[in-house]
Amino acid sequence: MNIAVLIKQVPVSNKVSVDPETHALIRASVEGMINPSDRNAIEAALALRDQQGGKVVVFTMGPPQAESSLREAMAIGCDEACLITDRAFGRADTLATARVLAKAVEYYGDIDLIVCGALSSDGATGQVGPMVAEVMDIPHVSEMRAIVSASEERRQIEVLKDLEYQTYTLQVNLPVLLTFQFGCNEPRLATLRSTRAAKKKPLLTVTNEEIKMPSTLIGAEGSPSRVIDSWEPQDGRKAEMLSGSESELTQQLKELLAKGEEV
Repeated sequence: MNIAVLIKQVPVSNKVSVDPETHALIRASVEGMINPSDRNAIEAALALRDQQGGKVVVFTMGPPQAESSLREAMAIGCDEACLITDRAFGRADTLATARVLAKAVEYYGDIDLIVCGALSSDGATGQVGPMVAEVMDIPHVSEMRAIVSASEERRQIEVLKDLEYQTYTLQVNLPVLLTFQFGCNEPRLATLRSTRAAKKKPLLTVTNEEIKMPSTLIGAEGSPSRVIDSWEPQDGRKAEMLSGSESELTQQLKELLAKGEEV
């Protein structure tokens, strides 16, 4: 079974600069890492491959430096990678991003199952995975907990999904897209040997020259949603340290409450 894993490189720190004109995150200025819930999707894909055979191909759309996250995913165990990078794809919203990812997976070909994290740590919209499925016209199940079993012969997969304090077992026809909850499994780690081996694994670079998407569907022009403003929230809370005996602290607290201070 051939599995595609869609990952996103997100900032390691929350101290990210914002372009004052476009209001987009300036990602080049910060270190990137694999989005946390995408690691759970990688683990689910690798576990299924270990049972069923086939290969796991990891995809990401981003600037050239996103290759480091793809190499890390291959060090964890993914077999191949695809870097989707082109200035034409820049400043894309979730829909424009989904269109490009879907087209890249179709361009790569021979994929039975697509998995990704349910939410990204920077945007947390939960939209890209389901949108990719809709663009590709395949079924999807969001915020999965686990894969129970899969049959390439019957072209079906059985999965567990939590919904409103209940756990449901669902059977879905392949091909399908699944998104995984953060923390639903224990992602494996790379070793020194696997990190070295990842440098030799196949990595395909795809630009718009290969997938040939019109400008009206990609990047800023193909994005129906725009960020029109951004600001840093101001925290109006304050802290006051109290000292003294137990009775003195009690009296000070009573005085603060009497003044209507927030404590």
